Formats: sequence, C-alpha cells, structure tokens
Amino acid sequence: MRAGVHYGGPVRTSSFMIRVTLACALMTVCALGCGASDVNDASVSPDAGADGGGSDGGLPSDAGDLDGGALDGGSDSGVSDGGVSDSGVSDGGVSDGGGSDGGVSDGGASDAGGMDAGTDAGPPDAGHDAGPPDAGHDAGPPRVDAGPPLGGCISGAAGTHVVRFQWAGTTSGSTAYVRYEANTLPDTSRWRVSAASSSIGYRPVFGDPFLGEGGLELSGTVFIDVELSTDMLSRVSNATIAIYGRSYNTTSSGSFTWQTVSGTGASPRGGVSNVAPYRWYGADATAALPAGDSGTLLRIRAGGPSNALVVNRVEICFDAR
Repeated sequence: MRAGVHYGGPVRTSSFMIRVTLACALMTVCALGCGASDVNDASVSPDAGADGGGSDGGLPSDAGDLDGGALDGGSDSGVSDGGVSDSGVSDGGVSDGGGSDGGVSDGGASDAGGMDAGTDAGPPDAGHDAGPPDAGHDAGPPRVDAGPPLGGCISGAAGTHVVRFQWAGTTSGSTAYVRYEANTLPDTSRWRVSAASSSIGYRPVFGDPFLGEGGLELSGTVFIDVELSTDMLSRVSNATIAIYGRSYNTTSSGSFTWQTVSGTGASPRGGVSNVAPYRWYGADATAALPAGDSGTLLRIRAGGPSNALVVNRVEICFDAR
C-alpha cells in the first residue's frame, strides 16, 4: 500500500461531497423560502409611501411613530397613520413576523387603496358649498328703480330737469313742514322752501288729512317761497309750475298765481277742483323762469275764485339745456 493512498477513498470522498452539496442546497432553499420575506419587509416593501416612508422590517413606521404602538407585525385596523385612520383596513391582514404582507406591500395599494378616507372621502362642507345661495341677497328679484318719467317730472309735464317738494304734517292743525323730494337742476346750491304770511305770528298749518293726503293750507295772505337757481342752463324752452292738491273750499274751485323778478302768471281761474281725490294742476311759467338766474325767488299764492288751496306737493318742470 502506497503512502497517502487509501482503499475506498473515492467512495468516501463522493459521499462527503454529496453531503456538502445537499447541505448547501438546503441552506439555499431555507434562505429563499424562509428568510426572503424578512428581507423583503426590511428592504423591498415599504408602506407604498403611505406609512411615512418607513419600512415594516422591525423599524418604526408612519413618520417615526409605531403602527398602533408596536412594530408593523400587527394589524393597522383602528390605528391612525399620522392621526387619520387607514379606513380600518389592516396592512394586508397578515403579520410581518415571519411572513410577507400578503405578497404585496400594505394591501397592494397606498393604505387600503385610497388616500386617508377619513379626510378626503367625506362630502364637501355643506355649510358653505352645498347650501343654496344667500336667499336674503341673491334669491330675490332685483330692485328696479325706474325713477319718475319724463326727466323726473311726475305731474305729467315734459321736461329734462325737475324741482319738487312736499308739505307734510302729523295731524290736522299741526305745523306743516317741507320734505325735499327732487332737484335735478345743474346748480343745486340754492334750494330752499318756506311758507310765510303778512300776518304776525303766522305758522304753517297742515290740513285736510281725511279727504286727501293733507297738505299746507294756502289761503288769505299766506304764500310759498321757493329759492332755486337756473344757472348753468343755457336755454329754458318751457317751464311748468304744478301743484298737487285741491281747492280748500266746499262751494267753489280755485287757482294759483306766481311771481318772480322776471315775470308773473296764473293758472286758469277755477281750474283747481274742490273735490277729492287730489290731482295735479299745471300752468306754463316759462316767462318767469329764464335760464342763467342764480338767485331765482318764486312766490306762489292761492287764486280765485276760492282763494284757498290745500297743497300737498309743488313741482317745477324745466325743458332746458
């Protein structure tokens, strides 16, 4: 027998190599079949970017917080990912301890297939977006202020500019006072109305509130003064003075007169009826109201035959430019 040579050596060597080969194969299979899921959890399958970018392989997930106070080996059901519930769905329903997340990272989608349903899946804020428009403002019909016709004149006269005021009071016999309603003249710096009389101690009296709207009792020595300006008007084609009221006499009708420094005039005698309801009565006063007068003073009195009127409104309508 030669030194270093042993009978049966090749058989023993082949048996040894077979054992080594089987051991390596078993280790390879164990590594692939048993430990792959742990490797996958540790380095391959993050929570699809939804659990804060952390891995499930024994490291804290959800932006530095643990899933439910423990590692991601348990269910995410009822545990909030950053304060919002992942729709009550567990991470694949399988523990990470020794097994993969169902073969797919966290249920195969970003946290149960949707963006944090507790926040985004709800309806819009009904208090602001789902309700009807503000009925107080938007639902009602628009208000249309057409204004008086004919350039602002409501007495029926035609014109481009108007001056109008009303006499009001509280009860019959109370003191009458002025309500200024309109002045569309180019110059409104002079605009004042008053009632006066040659009698000492006079005060304007409000009367006739039962048969009509009531107004100033214009009779005897009582007169109305209207201060206005026709400055900045280049021409007055027509000017109409109109009163709204009635003759304050049970047996006769009346009329009215006017006076300015430029002229005088009167409405048709007896043209103002003494019967209610009140109506508008107008007369042409163009000669008394020329253009370019910044200090116009118009005085109005009651005329015959009754020489007594109750005047609710006075309007002066200018057809001018």
